[in-house]
Amino acid sequence: MMLDQLIKIFPNCVDRLRMKTLIATLILLSLSINANAAKVTKVSGGKALIDLEGDTALVGDQFFVIDSSGKKRGLIQVSKVQGGRAIATISKGNVTPGTTLQRYQGRMSAAPNEVNSSSGGSTTGGGKKAWGLMAGMVNSSMNVKSSTASMTMSGSSFNLVGYYQTYLDKNISVKALAGYETLNVTGTAPSGWSGGTCAAGSSCTADIGYLGMNVLIRYSFARTKTMEFTAGGGLGFLFAMQKSSNVLDTAKISTNQTIVGTLGMDWHLDRRTYVPIQFDYAMFPDNNTSSATQMILRAGYGWKF
Repeated sequence: MMLDQLIKIFPNCVDRLRMKTLIATLILLSLSINANAAKVTKVSGGKALIDLEGDTALVGDQFFVIDSSGKKRGLIQVSKVQGGRAIATISKGNVTPGTTLQRYQGRMSAAPNEVNSSSGGSTTGGGKKAWGLMAGMVNSSMNVKSSTASMTMSGSSFNLVGYYQTYLDKNISVKALAGYETLNVTGTAPSGWSGGTCAAGSSCTADIGYLGMNVLIRYSFARTKTMEFTAGGGLGFLFAMQKSSNVLDTAKISTNQTIVGTLGMDWHLDRRTYVPIQFDYAMFPDNNTSSATQMILRAGYGWKF
């Protein structure tokens, strides 16, 4: 029925059999082309494995990644060809298994602009897991109480940690940090002070080095092409390694816990590497003799995998 309707469009064609044969051939050719479209079979570590499905590809060829609705979701470039398969580097966008490919013919610098805007040319993608190193500048504040008076102490120090991070879903991630944490404060004992070995009017100090571990739950509340912004919280666990103080009883300093609030920004250099910047506010538990808080600004370098 459909073929007869199409033939009516061409009244000058007298050989209906030839016209039917031509139209059927064109339909079969179209189905054959679609069936042989190359497709992505696996994605890992910024690379895509391609089944060429009878198509040909050379190293350096570029392909748009097409989703089921026909929209361009990414751009890849072939880096290796072997047999009927190829390996390509993900240049832009969101590439998932099962998507098909459309060859790009043109300049490499122009190609990314044609990828659907929902992909955004983002470098905030990549692997769901990451690790890295971060150095931190710490500003500590402590309130120390004795039987006769109280005083406020403050100071600054540095720390160094490594971290491991994994995403539970698109926006929620768990970040575990472990390394050397410090608390270094000084203050002047007020009049009438009687505590430790520092006398009224003299300098009181507390210098503690910890083996620390923080476990944070983070929520990604905003993303741009190169930035990811997070907020969250968690717990810190501290094990004293070295301690000296003339105002605290060091014999009672062994372990401690903190409640931590965190804000972060990950600046993605590409799909594999990024610069994490993080601000933590840590609260030590209040006890009969002291309480403390810390503001920690951390920055470092991370790798996704």
